[in-house]
Amino acid sequence: MSRFHFHLDVEREAGALERVLGLVRRRGLDLERFDVSIADPRTWRVAVLGRLPVADADLLLRQFTSLINVRLARLEEE
Repeated sequence: MSRFHFHLDVEREAGALERVLGLVRRRGLDLERFDVSIADPRTWRVAVLGRLPVADADLLLRQFTSLINVRLARLEEE
């Protein structure tokens, strides 16, 4: 398993963070850190750090991108 850092820009709406965390849980990410900060009045900046198999990292990135409240998602391998 490798360590990955996901960076997300998420619309500040009810349920948006729960959808992100639900996806983390369903994909089985071994979560090490979940940080949320306010980017602007309508956007949260979310950082997710955790471990998962390399093959699952691209899938999780695509699934983050497909969430309705996620404006931008990018991935960094540590």
